[in-house]
Amino acid sequence: MVTCLEQLLAIWQSLHPVLFSSAACNADQSHICKTSWTSPEPQLGSTFSSRKVFLTAAMTDSFNKAAEEVKVLKQKPSNEEMVGLYGLYKQATVGDVNIERPGMFDFTGKTKWDAWDAKKGLSKDEAMAAYVELVEKLKSKYGI
Repeated sequence: MVTCLEQLLAIWQSLHPVLFSSAACNADQSHICKTSWTSPEPQLGSTFSSRKVFLTAAMTDSFNKAAEEVKVLKQKPSNEEMVGLYGLYKQATVGDVNIERPGMFDFTGKTKWDAWDAKKGLSKDEAMAAYVELVEKLKSKYGI
């Protein structure tokens, strides 16, 4: 059985064959190759782990898909669930809260700011993963 990550890796490798010169994945394992690649722009001189780059790209794709799927749920999530989604989305797309807390009469703005601030310290990848996980729970709860 081929995992989703293995399928994505195969697609990634077919799109960027120059970057992956020595892929050594075992078909029976669900991990990503530990092949390294160097940026095609020599002036950058950066070497990245293909696993890190691939996982980040795969997570971004999953996150974007989840962000679209949550818009078409059969039923609107509760306010608490919506606030949770908002906080994770902002943390994943912007990072730690970077604006002042809204004034005392902006109840909606304060609630959204508090939800975002509660996610402070999560990396963008961690926030994306938590967002995708929450959307999957909402899909099973409300249907799509």
